[in-house]
Amino acid sequence: MANNKVFSKTKANPSLAFCYIEECINEPDQKMYRYYYWDKRHHWYGERTLIMDEAMLVNHLMYNSPEHLQRLLDDCCLYRYVIRKVRKYNKAVKNQTEELCKTDKEMELALKLGDMYKYEALERNNRSRAEEMLRPTLYGT
Repeated sequence: MANNKVFSKTKANPSLAFCYIEECINEPDQKMYRYYYWDKRHHWYGERTLIMDEAMLVNHLMYNSPEHLQRLLDDCCLYRYVIRKVRKYNKAVKNQTEELCKTDKEMELALKLGDMYKYEALERNNRSRAEEMLRPTLYGT
């Protein structure tokens, strides 16, 4: 994707793209995508900004599965697909984090001792572990 844009062409009018995405740089070394879709009722392009997990999923699709991305754009369902995948991923991460926290003896000890800083640090660590364990559920197509 040399021009950093992916356009979706329709069969009826190949010059009009009903849905497309644009790659942007939000902060140094952090990608962000803008998803544009044609609003038939108002006759203008609407815009959604995809950051964090949504942007990581779109980036994965763009560089590892461009055919699937183009199909999603052709069907104008990229945003719905991304949001559903990210919600499913976040729910799985939350459940896995809870399971890891239940079995973490260090967290129990920190709670008994009243060391909330250590407790919160261990909880963040368990969340990071859960995110790494479940990353394939986000990228699976």
